[in-house]
Amino acid sequence: MENSAYTDEFNGNELDSEKWYDHHPRWKGRPPAKFMPENVSMKDGFLRLTNGMLPETQGDFTMGGAAVVSKTAEAFYGYYECRMKASSISMSSTFWMSNRGKEIPGIGRISQELDIQETIGGAKKNKRFRTRMNSNTHVWHNQESISEGNHAELSPATDEAFHVYGCWWENATTVHFYCNGKYVGTVHPSTRYSATPFDSPMHINMVTETYNWETPPTPEEINDPAINTTLIDWVRAYTLVPAEG
Repeated sequence: MENSAYTDEFNGNELDSEKWYDHHPRWKGRPPAKFMPENVSMKDGFLRLTNGMLPETQGDFTMGGAAVVSKTAEAFYGYYECRMKASSISMSSTFWMSNRGKEIPGIGRISQELDIQETIGGAKKNKRFRTRMNSNTHVWHNQESISEGNHAELSPATDEAFHVYGCWWENATTVHFYCNGKYVGTVHPSTRYSATPFDSPMHINMVTETYNWETPPTPEEINDPAINTTLIDWVRAYTLVPAEG
């Protein structure tokens, strides 16, 4: 059954403000790129996350990235997918889920992160980030994470063609990943802090950002409209329900 709260074809002229933030409500971005609402737009049936230099430096920020985040954090067990084409600069193009976590007695606050696709279409240091579906699960504790991930090779590269990236979040300990409708791997999040590490709802994120382990784009690259935009055709969500009969 379709989960309409996290499904959007992006066919209009403006982002659906009832479903999505055009920024991240709790995170400015990772320097040197700051999430800028004006870098989020819709045109020709695509959600466009465009990057560019800031007109003026803002503290540690010199570049502008983009983030679209669901306004509700009730995405739970089910299937989530998006059709995306990465930019061709050394900033990410991502589709992922996360939450603020919860307190576990005797342990502290534990939060979840489910990275369905985390690619860099113009990767400079790790070129394989351009030609793989890079999926991951993070169990966060005291700002440190325990990660269990999966990688799937794909062609053409993520900035050369659209691909469909999906995951079936089956239960609290199991996540299956799919690329272009084909199964590519299963991950079991770490159970170090909890026997059921992925047992809380999350919100959806579609983000383009800089990394501290990747060389940022040059001003010429990030301002080039031919390569500086991530395109998302649609995002869809489904909930598993018993079949009639």
